[in-house]
Amino acid sequence: MLVDFRDKDEIQYEKSYVAFLDILGFSNMVLSKRKEDKEKLNSYFFAVNTAIDYLKGIPSKQEIQSIIISDSVILTVPHGHNRQDNIKKLRNLCVAIGIIQQHLAMNNVWLRGAISSGDTYFNAPKNQIVGPAYISSYMLEQTSAVTPRVILDSKIIKELRFSSATELIDKINCADEGGLHFSNWGKNILFCWRYPDGTPVTYIPQDLPLFIDYLAPVVEENNEHLLQLIKLLEINLYADTALYKKYRWVSDYVRCIARREEMDDNMISSEAGYRLDNL
Repeated sequence: MLVDFRDKDEIQYEKSYVAFLDILGFSNMVLSKRKEDKEKLNSYFFAVNTAIDYLKGIPSKQEIQSIIISDSVILTVPHGHNRQDNIKKLRNLCVAIGIIQQHLAMNNVWLRGAISSGDTYFNAPKNQIVGPAYISSYMLEQTSAVTPRVILDSKIIKELRFSSATELIDKINCADEGGLHFSNWGKNILFCWRYPDGTPVTYIPQDLPLFIDYLAPVVEENNEHLLQLIKLLEINLYADTALYKKYRWVSDYVRCIARREEMDDNMISSEAGYRLDNL
């Protein structure tokens, strides 16, 4: 029987937020013959699937669709009917990504990625995605994210009718409402470039305006998970000279969060503080 190639789905774009996430060091894990790298590869797939299954059980995240292709995770959510809907959808997408980032980081698997906005065709059952928003998120991840972080396309600032990145950060973080109040997250979702006393952050360069504050909940909890995170950084910082800059950035980013917490009277334990200062 001849296949009718005319029987095809028509591509129909819809406005969406699209996130392209990439696993750092994936090729090395695949090619490596070391037992620990094989275990790390297994932990990657387990951690990603566990995180996505967890998100599917949260009502506010059920609109978020996903595709996992090898070392890439693609998430998308359609735009809402108005500005407030879009802010809420973007906030939920950022929290979802932050949960995945944090879950993987605590398994020593590090993500880099970007979120963009625009026309998108997404078909999860067929693992298909095309459109300008997908291309933009992919290119931003490749050229601009650089370190283990997920950045946001700057054009989203104007799309949501904000005049600056600071306004968008404050709105996403619900700064005028005392911060976020999600049971599965911390106070911030986008990294804020100023401390509680208004002074600017200087530990990390402000090379880009927007990225997800994915390790904030770990530092805010200020318990054994923070010590576990510090241990991973101690191991990774000096394991490979080629990767030093990436883990140096993560270390300095964690120190920023710790300083912010101490300004909010959440004093970091003496052991954690000492080890952070000596990274």
